[in-house]
Amino acid sequence: MLRLISILLLLGGIAAAVFGGAAVMNKYGPPQSMDMATESAPATMEEMAEAPMPEAVEAAPAPELAMEPEPEAMEAAPEAMAKAAPEAMDDAPMASAPAPETRSMSTSRSLSPPITADDETASVASVQDAFDEAGDVAEEAFADIGDAADAVAEAAGVAAPPPPSKSHAEAFMESLQTVPVAHETPRTAEYKRAFDVTLALDATGDDTAVDALPNRGGNIVTGEAKVSERVEARLSGANFEIVEMSPGIQKLSPLTENVWRWSVMPLSAGDHDLVFEIYAIDQDSVVPLRTFRDTVTVQVSGLNRAIAFADQANPLFVLLGGLGSAIAGLLGAVKFFGRR
Repeated sequence: MLRLISILLLLGGIAAAVFGGAAVMNKYGPPQSMDMATESAPATMEEMAEAPMPEAVEAAPAPELAMEPEPEAMEAAPEAMAKAAPEAMDDAPMASAPAPETRSMSTSRSLSPPITADDETASVASVQDAFDEAGDVAEEAFADIGDAADAVAEAAGVAAPPPPSKSHAEAFMESLQTVPVAHETPRTAEYKRAFDVTLALDATGDDTAVDALPNRGGNIVTGEAKVSERVEARLSGANFEIVEMSPGIQKLSPLTENVWRWSVMPLSAGDHDLVFEIYAIDQDSVVPLRTFRDTVTVQVSGLNRAIAFADQANPLFVLLGGLGSAIAGLLGAVKFFGRR
């Protein structure tokens, strides 16, 4: 009876070992579908993430518990277990060691596919394109904002700020217009005898201003000058007495010529210069624009020579000479009448 119980216990232990090994293999071994996928092609991380997980392997049914043995059977059990243990170890694979397929599958899951230089270039180009598109969108957005702001300002009746203006001096110089100029002076003049000098500007659109001169056979000089709306003409000479015969400052006329006249009297004989100066009037300032210089020869003849000598001589010498002449004449008269 004890032998029968021992044999039953041995068979039950063997069966329990077999069922336990099968359960361990089913639990830790890879499923057949994953083995086939691993052998066919390596799966990427996205495919592994999207792939459904295999269903859990049903746990192996627990072995039926044998009835509690009697004390005699317990004594014989160690010997039977010692004999059956090597056979069970040979039949059952190691449960702790993972299968090769499982190791390869874990490796394929952990490693990502290699990245080539073409992929990196493509990714950089895509990023650059994205930045360019973002910049274009931003420029269009700012342009739309500016148009919208202008539309709102126009609708509200608010004028846009004017562009930066030029300086007053630059604006004044740009406002000047070029007109023809002419003036006339005599070639020769008599001492202490006045003569006329004329200067003319033509802003009517004519090509010359000679028509406004008296044309007395003198020295006529023509040219051009830049002038403003208000013009001043001056005449000067160190050896002349000059008197203005017309307003010195005139507003430029679009209908007729602007003419300046002076009466000039020579104060000494010889060649002397007359200087014409044209100025532009800018509010309270005067801007010189053009200068002309003419030479007049002053001649002295007849009685004018004596007058010129008297004017140019020292008054003391003239006085002494006059007194001497008077005394000499008086003495001559006394001597003449004393003889009679």
